[in-house]
Amino acid sequence: MSNTARGLSLFALTMIAIGSTIGSGIFQTPSSIAREVNHPGWMIGLWIAGGVVSLLGALVFAELGARVSKPGGVYAYLHEAYGALPAFLYGWSLLAVVSSGTIAALIIVFADYMDYFFGFGPDLKPLIAASAIVVLTLFNTFGIKSSEWFTNISTIIKIVGIYAVLTAALFLGREAIFGSSDPAVATPGSPGATPLAIAFVGVLWSYTGWHYASFVSGEARNPRRNVPIAMVLGTAAVTLTYVLTNLGYMSVLPLTEIQQSEALAAEVMQRVIPGSGNAVALLIAISVFGCAGIYVLATPRIIQQMSAERLFFPAFARNHPRFGVPLNAIILQSAWAIVLVFFWGKLEALYTYVTTTEWLFLLAAAAGLFIVRSRAKATHEGFSVPLYPVVPVLFCLVVGWFIYKNAVSDNPAAYYGLLIIPVGALVYILFRSRSRT
Repeated sequence: MSNTARGLSLFALTMIAIGSTIGSGIFQTPSSIAREVNHPGWMIGLWIAGGVVSLLGALVFAELGARVSKPGGVYAYLHEAYGALPAFLYGWSLLAVVSSGTIAALIIVFADYMDYFFGFGPDLKPLIAASAIVVLTLFNTFGIKSSEWFTNISTIIKIVGIYAVLTAALFLGREAIFGSSDPAVATPGSPGATPLAIAFVGVLWSYTGWHYASFVSGEARNPRRNVPIAMVLGTAAVTLTYVLTNLGYMSVLPLTEIQQSEALAAEVMQRVIPGSGNAVALLIAISVFGCAGIYVLATPRIIQQMSAERLFFPAFARNHPRFGVPLNAIILQSAWAIVLVFFWGKLEALYTYVTTTEWLFLLAAAAGLFIVRSRAKATHEGFSVPLYPVVPVLFCLVVGWFIYKNAVSDNPAAYYGLLIIPVGALVYILFRSRSRT
């Protein structure tokens, strides 16, 4: 097949890189980041650093996508490099930590913005969040076409909402940004390695998604040229968006108010355009609700595949006879997400629980490139990482530092997710032995 017959142009690849990365974290995570680093300059520096790390990782995964033809993304890369057990542990962690935890975190953001709109109070937030997960589960079970339509609409709302807040804040905000407006709070000098690593969790959670774009490098036109250009353009666009949005927040609110906010984007809009806060809160709630729905629908397919391979309970391998969806797997994931809502309760704890674990597997997959390359018997004609091995080594070192600093911190959310991985190894051994029997 010629390159011209491939379906993904440079523009399409760039849009995938942008759309799969920009999420709902930018509406809320700056508040928790501000509480850790306590200075606008360090906040902006972390968002730029997150973009650089994402670009390095995307380049590594672009080559992995070109070398590993099997579908499944990170799951396939881990299987190719290390074998069945690490791949299973990734699927296990998606269920127990990453996907279910992301659903819980997104729904907490949904509840925060619904609280801003309706004012029902903090005590009801967990119940509102749990009810929203039940609704999403039903919605994705009985209305696949409606779910697809709602996801597209909510994605458009999300992008419009980000740029509306960004534009209004930058052009209408009056608060000074780098310290002079709030000297009692802004702390000069470095905040220290551990606070930086903890704050970096929120940054990386907001950037997570770049690796989805790298999965389609095998379907790109002229992948040696277009894939790296799309990664650079997409990551640059996302980084610029996140940096400008944070500058917008800080041009409207002093650091003390950003640190205390539970519905930051709505409060910023309310300040610059009185009366707009409720409308923005509702739009953001809808977009976050739709984003959570993507995870409710997508990840149970991996659980279903694991069950079909006899590495999990057989009941989760079956589709519903009428609706054609893995209903048991969807219910399992949603039920665990509800447990996480009540167990952790706070957005910061949930995205810390998710991010340290997910980025450990991204680190392992990136390191797997060295193994995949060493096994290659023929000349590789697809995309190759520029400046190899500097790019993958630098990515692994930064991410390894980030995971280590959080794992040894006194925040249980940072290492509880990691502790679930050895539990998954026991599950794998159990079902492997049953399968052989």
